[in-house]
Amino acid sequence: MKVPAAVTILLLLSGCAHWFGPAHGKFIAVGITPTDESCKLSVAPVGSTSSAREWTVSGSFRQSVLINPNSNGHRMTLICDGRLAAERTFKYGRDVGIGGELAVNGSAP
Repeated sequence: MKVPAAVTILLLLSGCAHWFGPAHGKFIAVGITPTDESCKLSVAPVGSTSSAREWTVSGSFRQSVLINPNSNGHRMTLICDGRLAAERTFKYGRDVGIGGELAVNGSAP
């Protein structure tokens, strides 16, 4: 009797975790800068007034990114020489999974 009750509780708890979406997550941002000069890669929650996390990248890059959950998704931008070189929006857990790769250029469905 205890085993079926424990299994039921575990199923209910794991189902609830799915409803709330993934917690913070890590993914790899990949891309190529237009020139070999340094560019700024930034990631910020959509609609947030907080400052974006930024990294300096150049050439062909693979940048590890750690983000917090946001139901509106995130915006990733690549700024080179003060101009927007690439931008995309994405939702963690839908467009990219844990440890997955996400191209800087492109768009979320």
